[in-house]
Amino acid sequence: MATRFYGLVSTREPVTSWGRWGADDELGAMNQVAAEQVLAGLAEAVTGRVVSLATPIRNNQGFGLVGRRPAAHYMVRSGADYAAGLPERAGFGYADDVIAMPTQGATHVDALAHVWRDHTMYNGFSAREVTGRGARRLGIDKMPPLVTRGVVVDASAHREPVRAERLQQLLHAQDVRLRPGDALLVRTGWLAAALRGDADGTRWPGLHPDCGDLLAGAGITLIGADNPGVEAFPSPDPACQVPLHVQLLRDHGIYFSELMALDELCAARRPTFLFVLAPLPLVGAVGSPVSPVAVL
Repeated sequence: MATRFYGLVSTREPVTSWGRWGADDELGAMNQVAAEQVLAGLAEAVTGRVVSLATPIRNNQGFGLVGRRPAAHYMVRSGADYAAGLPERAGFGYADDVIAMPTQGATHVDALAHVWRDHTMYNGFSAREVTGRGARRLGIDKMPPLVTRGVVVDASAHREPVRAERLQQLLHAQDVRLRPGDALLVRTGWLAAALRGDADGTRWPGLHPDCGDLLAGAGITLIGADNPGVEAFPSPDPACQVPLHVQLLRDHGIYFSELMALDELCAARRPTFLFVLAPLPLVGAVGSPVSPVAVL
């Protein structure tokens, strides 16, 4: 098991948050969100306008992502059954349906068990804790609902990976400084293009690996984007195709939310807002569909 330490610089290992909240911690950066952060988020809700940040889930319509099949939605009881002669019983009729989909096939949040390196996950837990029956450690059921201050930046004008300097410029232009517990959302424009049928499911714009130190140092709880991975893909880092997932999720317990619908939020020109996201309590799952909202 790797050495657990926080706030120390090593030439052999990166700085991590392992052990910061205890050797058995499975919450990660959710520990940054206490009553103070919740109340700070609530204070951002001024007009009461609610903006959905979720993309629609449609039958057999996905994003062309490798390993992420489109959702399959079908009815097990409908009005057609009654039209064909099924009688209503006990004074009523009803409809029921079923949906089958990847947990990360639409707007979703990654569990801390989603990514590892050197067979080791967040806080030093072994990747062997993720079995054929699900995650015994760090599953999405360990993530509580998140209510905090949200911050959004629009980086869609830049097709190259968004470097840390550019991200700081976007924040500065809005007179916003990241705080511990924040949820930072980045619009790249990829989702809008995908919904038009103009996007490539094998590459997308996003954050550059050099954003990692900035975001880890800011103490954010969640990083989200309107693309499939938050970070640019393929990665400019030849050593790892998902370096930000490794540095932020695995090393610091920061949650990733992807395929978020951010166009309406950016059009509102409110850089800060109340952010609410709750995963489904899927025991042992390594991700969950979500329907997050921003309250302006």
